[in-house]
Amino acid sequence: MLASSERFRVGGPSPEEQLLVLGITNNDLAGACLVEDGEIVAAASEERFTRIKDHKTWPTRSIDFVLHEGRTSLDAMDAIAYGWHAGFDADRHLLLYVDRVAEEVRRNPDSFTHLRKRISDEMANDKEKRAEFDDFVDNNGLRSKATYVDHHEAHGLGAFLCSPFDEALVVSCDGRGDFQSLTVAYCTEQKTEVLQRETSIDSLGYFYGRITKLLGFRANRHEGKITGLAARGNPARALPLMRQMIDIDDANRIRARCGDLFQPSYDGYTTELRAEIAKHDPADVAAAAQAHIESILSTLVARHIATVPTGNVCLAGGVFANVKLNQRIFETADVRNVYVLPPMGDGGLPLQAAVVASHRRTSLRPKAPSMALGPDATISTARLDELLGEYPTLSVRRVDHGMEKIVVDALADSQVVGTFRGRMEFGPRALGNRSVLYRTDDVAINDWLNGRLNRTEFMPFAPITAEELAADCYVGWSSDHVSARFMTITYECHEQFSKTCPAVVHVDNTARPQIVREQDDPFLHRVLLSWYERTGQAALVNTSFNKHEEPIVGSHRDALDALRSGAIDVLLVDDTFVIRDEARDAADLPDRQ
Repeated sequence: MLASSERFRVGGPSPEEQLLVLGITNNDLAGACLVEDGEIVAAASEERFTRIKDHKTWPTRSIDFVLHEGRTSLDAMDAIAYGWHAGFDADRHLLLYVDRVAEEVRRNPDSFTHLRKRISDEMANDKEKRAEFDDFVDNNGLRSKATYVDHHEAHGLGAFLCSPFDEALVVSCDGRGDFQSLTVAYCTEQKTEVLQRETSIDSLGYFYGRITKLLGFRANRHEGKITGLAARGNPARALPLMRQMIDIDDANRIRARCGDLFQPSYDGYTTELRAEIAKHDPADVAAAAQAHIESILSTLVARHIATVPTGNVCLAGGVFANVKLNQRIFETADVRNVYVLPPMGDGGLPLQAAVVASHRRTSLRPKAPSMALGPDATISTARLDELLGEYPTLSVRRVDHGMEKIVVDALADSQVVGTFRGRMEFGPRALGNRSVLYRTDDVAINDWLNGRLNRTEFMPFAPITAEELAADCYVGWSSDHVSARFMTITYECHEQFSKTCPAVVHVDNTARPQIVREQDDPFLHRVLLSWYERTGQAALVNTSFNKHEEPIVGSHRDALDALRSGAIDVLLVDDTFVIRDEARDAADLPDRQ
């Protein structure tokens, strides 16, 4: 995505007044973001620099990058925004927690231990990370500029401000943050009205994460594997067990049942719980968990959507990384459009908090911004040649025009193409700039390409499709479906697409597409149309350019290392095509020039 953000003002200071906000997060996935007068200038996650997946650290290099990109300095900042540990707010939390703890202890007196541990664990973790932030602002003379944004306000209002909507029902849902796991609000450009809050005791994020861990994967990281596995199971078999853990009641409140079967944590699994899970096939457990979370959240949206005449919904928080859930919400009666914030989880907090803090002071907002916000792949010929000197088994070809034909030729020759071009995307999805591309007619790709990338996945690779072709591929898709530009929602597939592009269609006949408009990425748009004209395939495979448990490639060296190791066959670096020598004949490329 190459398009720049648009800015919109509703009152506030005059356009001549510049306001700079630095957003920071150091919890779960560290990163930084710079917002200038409501426009997102730059954003990056620390893992892309340190090469440590989901690095929970102080984001020194991310801060340095966004300030450098904005040609500014810490001293010039008007606000330093932080979306963690805004503090226990009596108005928001006190009665919510007193009532909830009393209710749960009446149901099960033994649950008090779990409830107390949930609160104490949250306080201890956030106190440590908040202290890092406080030390940073104090040591840099920025105390008066520190701005603490409620965690779920950052998620929810951040999503709305980045959406294309003028009003929306906004749902944030995750494991926990500032003593909450879910909020529902009605948002317009002038006001935010919170309609519902749920405690971190009643956490759907913890529910889904616990199922992830019980099935042998890593909670708070591998939930996407459960979403993929779910399509292969029968939800009815284990659904009663899911309902014993957490459910939605007649008053539209989410209620966990703390005890042997559920604790509001990624830890603590009783012998009874493990025995109950072991009675079922893992695919059936995944299917039940998926069906249950879809049912709870779509029911909640259905009960609130009447407050929004336009039928627009915004979603943010880590739970909404679940693309099948997002489809189910979109299909809810009276929902007309859904926007999922692309960096929806806690890794997106620096952007979310910065956008919210900026809007509070200027009323400016970035509507449907690009996520191409990271470091640029542009490199001088001399510097690239210097780097290539360390890779004697690689050859290069440079062209002034017609690179899309070279890419299409390589794909037609069944070469795996890696892209390292433009600015790195911010968030969990690669959207063509740090991607791996391949043809979509090879049904075995989920095995052999995942093998190359050291991955184990149940979800097929995602398709990337030119906008002109999308309506014939994805049932119900419309050009105003912004979420489809960011690979954050699934669609049912038309029969012809399923036949011609089987590598990107799941066993339930859904796909999670990225739709590319010409104005967003002209080069990739030309490649996709040329590929369709050549093969009749209306999509290419698009998967992130990284191996399992590694961050997406962050430097030219990362990309060249992946090429040398055989993870990909050819590498596109802006206007340069690099290939391993042993693959040159298949791609019909000349020796290095």
